[in-house]
Amino acid sequence: MHSRLTLYLFTFCAALLLTSCNITRYVPDGNYLLYGVKIKCDNKNIKSYDVEPYVRQLPNTKLFDTFPFNLALYSWSSPDTALWINRFLRKIGDAPVVYDPNMTSASEVEIKKFMANKGYESAIVTSEVKFKKKKARVTYNIESGRPYTIRKFRFAVRDSAMHNIILADSAKTLIKSGNNFDTDVLESERTRLTNLLRDNGYYEFDKQYVGVVADSTVGDHEVDLLVIVKPMKRPLGMGKYSLEKHQQYTINKVNYFALKEGTNVLDTTLLRTGLKESSYKNVTVKSNVRLIRPKALYRKTLLEPGELFNQSNIDKTYSKLTSLHIFKYQNIAPVIVGDSADHKLDLNVIMTPDKVQSISAQIEGTNNEGDFGIAGKISYTHANIFRGGEEFKLSVRGANESLIGKRTIWEVSTEASLGFPIMLMPFLTKNFIRNNNARTEVYLNFSYQIRKDYSRIIAGTGIRYKWSDSHKLNHQVDLVDFNYVYLPYMSDSLKKTISKSLLKYSYEDHLIMRTGYTLSYTTQKLNVYRNNYSVKWAIETAGNLLYGICAAANATKNDNGSYIIGKTPFAQYVKTDFDFCFRHVIDTKNTVAYHIAMGIGVPYVNSTILPFEKRYYGGGANSVRGWSARSLGPGNYNANGAIDYMKQSGDINLCLNIEYRTRLVWKLELAAFLDAGNIWTLKDEGQAEGQFKIDRFYKQIAFGYGIGLRLNFDFFVIRLDWGIKAFDPSQAAGKQWRFVPGWNITKDTALHLAVGYPF
Repeated sequence: MHSRLTLYLFTFCAALLLTSCNITRYVPDGNYLLYGVKIKCDNKNIKSYDVEPYVRQLPNTKLFDTFPFNLALYSWSSPDTALWINRFLRKIGDAPVVYDPNMTSASEVEIKKFMANKGYESAIVTSEVKFKKKKARVTYNIESGRPYTIRKFRFAVRDSAMHNIILADSAKTLIKSGNNFDTDVLESERTRLTNLLRDNGYYEFDKQYVGVVADSTVGDHEVDLLVIVKPMKRPLGMGKYSLEKHQQYTINKVNYFALKEGTNVLDTTLLRTGLKESSYKNVTVKSNVRLIRPKALYRKTLLEPGELFNQSNIDKTYSKLTSLHIFKYQNIAPVIVGDSADHKLDLNVIMTPDKVQSISAQIEGTNNEGDFGIAGKISYTHANIFRGGEEFKLSVRGANESLIGKRTIWEVSTEASLGFPIMLMPFLTKNFIRNNNARTEVYLNFSYQIRKDYSRIIAGTGIRYKWSDSHKLNHQVDLVDFNYVYLPYMSDSLKKTISKSLLKYSYEDHLIMRTGYTLSYTTQKLNVYRNNYSVKWAIETAGNLLYGICAAANATKNDNGSYIIGKTPFAQYVKTDFDFCFRHVIDTKNTVAYHIAMGIGVPYVNSTILPFEKRYYGGGANSVRGWSARSLGPGNYNANGAIDYMKQSGDINLCLNIEYRTRLVWKLELAAFLDAGNIWTLKDEGQAEGQFKIDRFYKQIAFGYGIGLRLNFDFFVIRLDWGIKAFDPSQAAGKQWRFVPGWNITKDTALHLAVGYPF
């Protein structure tokens, strides 16, 4: 197996090497392959990725930003396109980019314009081309020179009402004295002022009415700016127009229509006589279809008669209505009504229903704790069960998760949930309801697991709140999450294994009543190729309320000194986790991701150890990938080649990862990664050297590396990662680094099939 794998890798690398020597095969004689482009600037504030879009000719994309893999595939083909293999290679590959000196000259011009827009009017842009073996490498050298800076600026607004609105919000202006004269910033300021005025009733205002006049004669490389708000142009016909004062509009009426698809909203007879009406407070819905209750609309719209027109409120209303997932189409159409002097608007909110019920069945492959298996799931969803956007879900799942592995793992589970598109909590302010897209979920779940050494039943219920605020922070509060864990069967061998260890308490019947909070934020956007990051922090605590009640009632304790409810003890602990990922985007094909995850769980008072389902484990598809799940740690613990899932768990987790992702062809991606981490216990639980010690934990950090293949469909990713052990802390001294004579790579690797990126 080892020799065969080595042969495959050698053959693949040799083929790529031979192909790389011939990537200029289809470059015409007398021409050159554009092999590389570099951008050098003497100003650290000018980033190469900001300049790159202005370069008019870029080389073929490169695998890991080093090797032109797609070009190599194209070059591997022969000119005979009658053969399917040649057509295929040319389709998935990239034709060579032939160097064009005219494009280089055009790039110099565009880069100079970019620099001028950033305030560097006197920037000098030159190019240098080096030719070698039919390859051309272009370097663009930018001497930024001294920038023009803003000395001072002021707003020129004739209308006093508009002037007061702008001055009241002037602290948010993007124009700052002393900053570079950046036309992109000026354009953003024009947009900001337009949005500000449209949010204050100026329905007909547009960005064309905001102008900027720059005076560069006031000093040496200094500019004074005058931001002008121009009067409205009212067309009079024949190419003539009049200049008028901008007017604020108030909302006269908000008309809600719930209509079947194909209904003509201009049919006045239908609108007058053919629609039913239902009302709640100031919301009246006219409809010819049972779609949504007026009370639900009242909670989801920010449109109030008598208020000034506000574009942001309309945008937020769109977002809130979309989040209900019950409309196929929705439109908010402002209409000017009454006499022109009234300056009033009617808002027509038109909603068309979408299908709200669905049944789905799926069969999936599973990879749980290193074992491959198969699972089947049937789900039913009703997205509008009470005509208020309430979503009901019911699913039943059955799985055998050890078709290939040595363990027997069967599971049958079911889950039911009801989601409300509001936060079911008293005393919430109107501003909170308006500015936060909130959701409440009530759920029930039941799971029956059968393993070789034990069987387990988990039954639970709970209620959670989710919302995102105006800062785009995502919050989740698990108000109550109650689980009962019952083990009807345990083998004698398992009882014997854990009888003298703290681990036995993890395998007893127990109750978990927990409360938790999760905060997450991301700057990542779909199909936007910019550096981004995501951060997540979670904390949960369990058993405090139950302990207080039991202590006050002087409840019964078991032999271990723990309070019990009935005959079952309850868990008491606090646990917190932190996860951060930064993604450095090199270009549209190459990204480097840096990731850190850490966590700790501390049992106390009524518990001596964390419940098994709350403990950390090392290895797996989202951890140190040279190890299969639950096969790493804790600390230096060695399970003698087996996966001892009873003992290979802990209270502390640390995981560090670096992953280089590069796009191959079509939807295929290749990744190379380095992983490090381990788990530890807080107490001596019977695992040799598994306890966390400040003076040695850093010596117990495992290292791994590997490669992965991914199918990226934008909305989801299927990946296969091959991880290899580099430093195994469970091995004896001298054998921990796995590059030793006689090392068999196939025994120190793990394959992971998973959905989604690991981080």
